[in-house]
Amino acid sequence: MNASTHIYNKMANQLYKKVGRKYVPTSDPFAYEGLREGWWLVKVSPGCTSIRQALFPHKAELEAAAKDKEEAIMDIIREATEAKPKEGVPLSEEARADWTAFVAKHGKEFSVIYYPSHQEVATKIMDKILGR
Repeated sequence: MNASTHIYNKMANQLYKKVGRKYVPTSDPFAYEGLREGWWLVKVSPGCTSIRQALFPHKAELEAAAKDKEEAIMDIIREATEAKPKEGVPLSEEARADWTAFVAKHGKEFSVIYYPSHQEVATKIMDKILGR
């Protein structure tokens, strides 16, 4: 079987739905072509499809539950680590001058403080829970 025969065979399995006077494709026969062998965890939600290779098929339920909870954990992390000045304590002129002097001395790369993303932190937490 050559490549064009393979493509035609795949397209023969394309599913369509009638919308008004048109037929619209409802499936993608090539969706899984790029996946390598192994177990895969697929989550479909409105506006998002997530595909993750399950390294431990016997933990698939845990992997799925962890992926679902990752969003909730990100919200908790975002709320808990929000950087803001304490209410009622304005930034003094001295503190602002110190910060400006620090940036002037060490360069513009120090004008922004880097924190790992909330997604990164949530993923590390779930990896630790799942023993990855």
